Amino acid sequence: MTIRIPYSIRLFRILTAVIILCAGCAKVVTPVGGPKDTTPPKMVKESPPSQNVRFHDAQIRITFDEYFTLNNPGENVLISPPLKHQPDYSIHNKTLVIKFKDTLRPNTTYNMVFSNCIQDFHEGNKLSFYPYSFSTGDALDSFQLKGKILKANTLGSASDFFVLLYRGDSDTLPLTSLPDYVTKSQSDGSFMFSNITGGNYQIFALKDINTNMLYDLPNEEMAFCDHTVQAYTTLRKDSTMKDSSTTSDPLILYAFTAADTIPLMLHPENPVAGIYKFPYKSSFNLLDIQPLSREIEFFQTINPTRDTVIWYTKQPMTDTLSFVFSADGHADTVVLKPYKSKATGRSSKSSIQRISVGVQNAGHYFLPPTLSFNYPIRPVDSFPVFIMSAHDTVLYRFHVPDTFVMTLPIQIPLEARKNYTLMIPDSVFFGYNNLTNDTLVSRFTMKSEKDYGNLILHYILPDNGHPYICQLMSDKRILRQNILQSSGIINYEHLNPGNYNIRVIEDRNHNGLWDAGNYHRHLQPERVFLFSKNINIRAYWDVEETFNVGAQAKTDNSN
Repeated sequence: MTIRIPYSIRLFRILTAVIILCAGCAKVVTPVGGPKDTTPPKMVKESPPSQNVRFHDAQIRITFDEYFTLNNPGENVLISPPLKHQPDYSIHNKTLVIKFKDTLRPNTTYNMVFSNCIQDFHEGNKLSFYPYSFSTGDALDSFQLKGKILKANTLGSASDFFVLLYRGDSDTLPLTSLPDYVTKSQSDGSFMFSNITGGNYQIFALKDINTNMLYDLPNEEMAFCDHTVQAYTTLRKDSTMKDSSTTSDPLILYAFTAADTIPLMLHPENPVAGIYKFPYKSSFNLLDIQPLSREIEFFQTINPTRDTVIWYTKQPMTDTLSFVFSADGHADTVVLKPYKSKATGRSSKSSIQRISVGVQNAGHYFLPPTLSFNYPIRPVDSFPVFIMSAHDTVLYRFHVPDTFVMTLPIQIPLEARKNYTLMIPDSVFFGYNNLTNDTLVSRFTMKSEKDYGNLILHYILPDNGHPYICQLMSDKRILRQNILQSSGIINYEHLNPGNYNIRVIEDRNHNGLWDAGNYHRHLQPERVFLFSKNINIRAYWDVEETFNVGAQAKTDNSN
């Protein structure tokens, strides 16, 4: 007897079987999510292995544990001794293949450094430093040399500098010749040469703008050593090295950009009507200005680093005028035109709608409130200042002297811990550009003497005949500066609570400024010394410290 199963039931059974079959064959997948990969690629195989001798292969294969990319090998893969032609680099799956185009020298140790160029494919984690060495002879060279590069003016780390070694002793080698060995400084400024031949070397560091390993551009940062340095071996330390030009201690090189020996003027600036700025590439001492056409009345200031001249003209310029600026004997012809608005491109008598007035030191217990202006103001016989407190309003009157005025202290008796409002009406100050001020309102609370701390600093300086520039700093800003001719004590009084730093500059040329070096003249940059710790100032507290600059200088020089 045949039993006929309805079509709907048969279809249901077929679909159920398909679902069960698919479930049985389902692929197990890794759940989405989990911690982010933060590790760079890791080498798992080298062929031939690093440190190999009797190397006669045409290629090297390096395999990593994950897929990766190679970023700009022409600049970031350093080979010593340098090759005439860059190798070919290719990636096959997880393997880097390096094919040499040059015929390698016999009995020579080659060092390859991969600097921040190997990174994983997905997350971009970089392998910061990967070395590979081999020798075409029977043994690897066993000498090494290490050191650190610091920024000369801040003593911060100087990273990504090419560090170059030369066997010769000619001063022109960094200017004309490729080095015998090359490496690169790491993020902390450190560098190391491994597997090099013994002997004395010239050492030179370069922020190579045009990537030719030559010091041939004036704006390239560089560092150099005054004497030859000696490579050393970890297998044997020669006791006589203490008396040689170097020891196995790390070298310290100080990087700088050479200052121009001639103060060249950059492009003059005219940010607003009536104000002209004349920046120079370097500082100057003597300045002389002569008009080539008619003269114009102006006030002149020079910034503290003596590399920018600022003019405030009494009247807006209506036609083109020419001047000759002679800075330390070098002349520049300057052509000034009437101000043009950047927005409209049209000539304008003024883009300043009002004279801006601010208040410095408001609430400071030991310093008077000081008015600051963005443009020199005319003399004023009497102007009002209203001081309002919770109980009364007092009117004071002051005058503006007949001199160049852009700041004006106003002596007012104020009580500690009280709230005040300082108000000056509008149109009481007039600039030489015929503009006047808006109403000034400044609210503040007076501090007391208990809100400040004091720092007593003993400076122990080398007795070498040079003055030293002593700077109290906070957040990289110079707050106070003193020049000492010899060891002494400076009392830094009435400091706001917070962290402070001390920087000292050896002022070899006695000009009151830090000066960069010059390789062509064999001048190192002026030495900078930083106090070894932050100084924390607390309210109503005295801190006493000693900065032995002389001891630090001896320690640095021993390197």
